[in-house]
Amino acid sequence: MMPGCCIFFCGTIFANLFFMILDPEKNSPVLKSVMRLLCGGSFLISRQLTIEWVGSVSRRWSGGRETEDLEGRHCYAVIMKKRKPCANCPVLRAYATGKTEQLEIKVGKERFNTEYYMLTASPVPDRGGRSFEGVVEVIRDVTAFRRAEEDLKELGEFSYEIVENAPVAIFTIDKKGEFSSVNPALAKLAGFDTVAKAKEKLIGFNWIKNPYTKKCGMAQHIKDGLRGKPFQLWDFPFINYWGVPQYIYFTGVPIKDKDGKVERLLCIIEETTDRVKANDQLMQEAKMSIVGRLTTGIAHELNNPLATITANAELALDTLENLEGKLPGSDLEEFKESLKIIEEQAFRCTRTIKTLLDVTRKKELGTTSIDINQLVDEILDHINFRNLPVRFIEDLPMQLPGVKGDFDAMRQVFMNIIVNAVDAVEGIANASIWLKAREAPDDMIEVLIEDNGPGIPENIRSLIFEPFFTTKGIKKGTGLGLTLCYDFLQRMGGSIEVNARFNGGCIFKVLLPRYARQYRGKEDTP
Repeated sequence: MMPGCCIFFCGTIFANLFFMILDPEKNSPVLKSVMRLLCGGSFLISRQLTIEWVGSVSRRWSGGRETEDLEGRHCYAVIMKKRKPCANCPVLRAYATGKTEQLEIKVGKERFNTEYYMLTASPVPDRGGRSFEGVVEVIRDVTAFRRAEEDLKELGEFSYEIVENAPVAIFTIDKKGEFSSVNPALAKLAGFDTVAKAKEKLIGFNWIKNPYTKKCGMAQHIKDGLRGKPFQLWDFPFINYWGVPQYIYFTGVPIKDKDGKVERLLCIIEETTDRVKANDQLMQEAKMSIVGRLTTGIAHELNNPLATITANAELALDTLENLEGKLPGSDLEEFKESLKIIEEQAFRCTRTIKTLLDVTRKKELGTTSIDINQLVDEILDHINFRNLPVRFIEDLPMQLPGVKGDFDAMRQVFMNIIVNAVDAVEGIANASIWLKAREAPDDMIEVLIEDNGPGIPENIRSLIFEPFFTTKGIKKGTGLGLTLCYDFLQRMGGSIEVNARFNGGCIFKVLLPRYARQYRGKEDTP
C-alpha cells in the first residue's frame, strides 16, 4: 500500500476513534489509552487552529514539550514553527469540505538535509453528523520514501544516460523476438543516419524471423536467451541492415520478472571488425615472414638444379632436331614432347621462385599519383574483353582523385584480381564483372571488383591470400597472385578483402590511399 493511501486510511480510523472518545456514552479510559498508543504524531485541531488534544508519542513535532503544555496553542506555531497558518492548510480545507484532506510539505533545501512530511486532516463529526467537533491531523514522516523515490528516479535517469551514450550497441528483444528499444550506438552500427530512422525501421522488427539471422545461426542464440539461457558470441560474422559484412561481440542477458519468467532479452553488441582484420593482418604478415625465410634458402638450392635441367632440355631438343631422318618419326616426336614438358615445367618452377623472391625481398616501391581510370583502361586493353564471353560493367567517376602507390605494383594487383574474376565466371550464363570506385572516409579511395561466379566458400575465404593456396587447376595458377596483391597493397598503405556478393559471386574490396603532395618517393611524378 502506498504511504498516501496508508495515511488516509489511518486518518479515517483516528477520526472515528476521536468521535468515540468525544461521545460521553462511549468514552472510556481503555479507549483513551488505545488512542494514545496508536496516534503517533496525531493532534485534534479546532476551527481556530488550536490544539485540543495531543497523542502521547507526538513530542517529536512539539519540540519535546509535554502534551499538556501544547493544548490551546496554534498548531502552525507548535508543529511547523510558523507565525501564520500554512498555505493550503489541510485542517482548514477539511473543515470547509467535510472530507479528509492531505498536504505534503518539504522542510530544508539541501537534498540530504531535506525532510518530507505528509499531513492528513480528517474531520470528526458530532453525534448528529451535522457539524464537526474538530479535525484530527496526523503527521507522518515520509522522508525515507521520498528519498528512495528520488534515488530511483535518479538511477533511472543515470541508467538512461549510460545506455544513450554507451559506445556499444544496447537494445532489447521482447518475448516475440521483436526489437523493443534501441540506442544511438546500435543505429550507427546498423548503418542508419539517425536514431529516429533506426527506431522507425527496427522497433517491432522480428529479428528471429529474419532469413539471414536464421542462416547465420544467431536466431537460435536469441531463442535460447529468451528461454533464460545467457550467451556470448565472440567475433561473430554478421551482415548489418544494409548488407555490409561485420564481425561482432554479442552478449545476450535474459531479463526476468518477479516470478522468474523471462520478459525480454537485453542485448549488447560491440563491433570487432577492425580488431579481426588487424589480427588477420598480423597472422598474414607472420606467415609471410616464415615463407620469406624458407623461400630464400629453397630458391638458392633449386635455382642451380633447375637451370641445369632447363639447359639440358634445350640441348636435348637441339640434338633431336639434328637427328631428324635418322630415327623413326614416331619415336622422335615422342622424345620431343617429353623434353618440351620438362622444359616447360622447369621454366614454371623458375617463375614461381622468382615470384616468391619478389614477395620476400620487399623491393622498394615507388610513390606516385596513379589515375585509376587510366590504369583500368590499360588493363582492359591487355585483357581484350571484346573477345571474351564476359560482360564488363565499368563505373568509374571521371573526376576520381589519384591514388598513392607504385604504378607497376598497382597494375599487377588489378590485373590479378580481374583475371581471377574472368576465370571465376568461365562457363557461367550471363557472365558479368563489375568494377566500381568511389571516395571513402579517411582520405581513401575504394575500388570494388565484383563477379557473378560461384563465389568462394566462407570456410576457405580467409585462406585465399596465403601462399600457394588456389581454387584453380594445377595448370592455371601457382596460388601466389593474391598473396602478391595483399603484400603490395599493405606496403602501399592500402588493403584488400573479399566478401560474398548478395546475389552470388564475390566482391573484392580494395582500399587505396588518396594521393597528396606530401607523399614523395624516388619515382614520384608530379
